Amino acid sequence: MQVLLVAVRVKVRVSHGSRSKVVTVLVNGGAESEEPVIVLRPEDALELGTSLENFDVIEVELATGISRSLISRDKVKVELLDERGNTLSYTYAYLVVDEGLTEPLITDATIDELGIQVVSFRRGLWRHRNDPPDMFRSSALR
Repeated sequence: MQVLLVAVRVKVRVSHGSRSKVVTVLVNGGAESEEPVIVLRPEDALELGTSLENFDVIEVELATGISRSLISRDKVKVELLDERGNTLSYTYAYLVVDEGLTEPLITDATIDELGIQVVSFRRGLWRHRNDPPDMFRSSALR
């Protein structure tokens, strides 16, 4: 039996200085942070022109134990995009770089700041806080 795993994923534009990159991120309500955070792979962070000299090492508590990652001292701009690439909302978030990351993600604080309201994780449905109550958006493809 083949199991199809669906989750809520959205497209965001991450900007650092004059560089930007559109990334599909996992909406991970289980990833907790006090401030907005976006977690990217090292290659994505390098495309944004970030310098590892501007990062600090932090310990991250995961369900499987403690891990170490890099966190930026400065925030990046994160824009939530609709299916046509228009900006729905934006926030400023710390950039965490994780070498073992399997897919980029945003934390609970970032989800709230961007106004993402999950309707169904299992069916990959969400809406933006400014959408009508009967509007449902489908998860972005990886």
